[in-house]
Amino acid sequence: MSEAAEMEQNPPSSSAAAVLLKAAIAAIPEGEERAEQLQMTQAVEHAFSAKQHLAVQGPTGVGKSIAYLIPAILGASSGSRTVIVTSSKALQDQLASVELPFLQRVLDQPFTYSVLKGRSNYVCEAAVAEVRVQLGGAGQQGLDLGPQESFGDVDLSDAELRDEVLEILDWAESSATGDMAELPITPHWKAWSAVSVGPGECVGASKCSYALDCKSEQARAAAEGAEIVVVNAHLYGAHIQTGGTLLPAHNQLVIDEAHEFEDSIVGSLSIELTEGRLSNLARVHDRCVATEDKVSGSLRSAGAMLEACMDGIAGSGTVRLTSGLGEDLAAAVSTAAVAADRALNSLRAAAKHAGESTAKHRIERSVRIAESVVEDTQSLLGKLGKGTVLWVEPTRNYRHVLRLTRIDVADTLRSQAWAEKALTVVCCSATLDSGTASRLGLEAEYLSVPSPFNFRDQAVLFVPKIHRPTHPDWAEEVAQEVEHVIRALSGRTLALFTSNRMLRSTVDLCRERLEGFTLLAQGDAPNPVLQDQFLNDEHASLFATASFWTGISSPGPTCSAVILDKIPFPVPTDPIVQARCEVVGDAAFMEVSVPAAGMQLAQGVGRLIRTATDRGVVVVCDPRLAEAQYRNRILDLLPPMRRVRNREFLDQFIRDLELD
Repeated sequence: MSEAAEMEQNPPSSSAAAVLLKAAIAAIPEGEERAEQLQMTQAVEHAFSAKQHLAVQGPTGVGKSIAYLIPAILGASSGSRTVIVTSSKALQDQLASVELPFLQRVLDQPFTYSVLKGRSNYVCEAAVAEVRVQLGGAGQQGLDLGPQESFGDVDLSDAELRDEVLEILDWAESSATGDMAELPITPHWKAWSAVSVGPGECVGASKCSYALDCKSEQARAAAEGAEIVVVNAHLYGAHIQTGGTLLPAHNQLVIDEAHEFEDSIVGSLSIELTEGRLSNLARVHDRCVATEDKVSGSLRSAGAMLEACMDGIAGSGTVRLTSGLGEDLAAAVSTAAVAADRALNSLRAAAKHAGESTAKHRIERSVRIAESVVEDTQSLLGKLGKGTVLWVEPTRNYRHVLRLTRIDVADTLRSQAWAEKALTVVCCSATLDSGTASRLGLEAEYLSVPSPFNFRDQAVLFVPKIHRPTHPDWAEEVAQEVEHVIRALSGRTLALFTSNRMLRSTVDLCRERLEGFTLLAQGDAPNPVLQDQFLNDEHASLFATASFWTGISSPGPTCSAVILDKIPFPVPTDPIVQARCEVVGDAAFMEVSVPAAGMQLAQGVGRLIRTATDRGVVVVCDPRLAEAQYRNRILDLLPPMRRVRNREFLDQFIRDLELD
């Protein structure tokens, strides 16, 4: 019997972690001692002390964040540093603003922690200085800017974008962290790009005259001095790609929401090339080397050639290139590679003659941009190896992108991330199957912790008798279901959608019909602001997409209903999904798509019941969950709630909640 299995049957009655957990629970108003949380806490404690990788399935309500944080805090006292990887920045912010400050305050066990994000999440002081030069001085709201006054992709003659940039500049003057998540607005990506650096663009502290004031460098310095460092999966993927140079040395790693980590790493390993990327290189080159217009002209010509070729291949759809680039596309990428190399040589020459100034930083940053384009074009021109996927797809601005990535990340992680034997990895999620660790290249013990809740009494799963999502009336029927539940509960509803288009159409209809109700919608304000508004106003309802399917915790009557528009199947035309299905063969839908949809649905459903006293309803507006042959494969992944299709039963259950 494995050690994890032995612990599952005979958990230790006392340990240092158990003592800290008891103290933490005692400090929570109406805190609940849960045997399942203790079991997970001690399993993680044992894994760290025995230096044995562990994979834990901890259902919603176990309290897995506290369960892995306490062993990490204990490790700090013996000199261990723990890096915690979350699936999203929203989860990062929750750990940093809720759980870690709470534990630091109530536990008699001192520790330090830090949150670290990718450079593009922080305002760049050098970019800010250049924007101020472009604007002719900070805060000059009434400037008459010509059409050529622009920075990167931002046309500062656009009044709306200029005002947003100026608002960001005002905020940056007083912000201690420079973290975009703390902005009072959700900035347009063009506005934010004006004051930040994209992936691979930073020239590095040794070459930047603004290094002492750099918010990203300050965050990295804080991480170097912290015993617990919270990052997101994208940053950890970049850390792996750069040979382990982005994060401080650590000997303990926790991967939260580990069921999503594989896809995050696949995304981190991807390469993309667009006409816009080549045009941007032409623009930054022109700002640095005004006398070499032939270089920028060749980049723009190469970009137009690339876009025309991709448009001819894909049109308005996504096309996977199973046999490689093909003659025409290879020629376009080769032309782009030559043009980017010319730009790189031109910029390097300019850098040698640049003095210590804002211009020097601009040139160094442009060199990094050119180096990245050259490297990626060379990778795209390489041989299409086993496990790699190449495709062309449309973008949001009606153009196209060429992408390349690898779907089998086990070998990459095994050789580049887990090769250091001193690193102990704990994977955890509410929906974690026993094969996840293996797909991540880990040999780990597996533990499945039972749920602490009585879902049969606490919750009802309602599937309305409406049309399937392919029917033209379905969207209207979903809006009617959402309206009905919000009225019945006087708000108190979290509505989750599989697309932003569906979110916007539903919230627009509901706002027309639910006058006087507080309806919050993702995109109207930064996610942390929306979450606080939802949690602090019991009668508010929140309409959201992917980032709110996990992470948000709303105990009590504030969230008495979770509505999901449909079963979140992976898009079948997605090249990565196609490639994974090909590996499985004829059983692909049942073995790839159905489990993936079920795990994602379970994450969304898990937003409802957060304590032993919570009660509420889950509404899935997709009749396939009650009618399709594969329904049981998905239902088995959900909590054992009562399942009904009778609206009268649903309404009676809501009345029995006795909410005002």
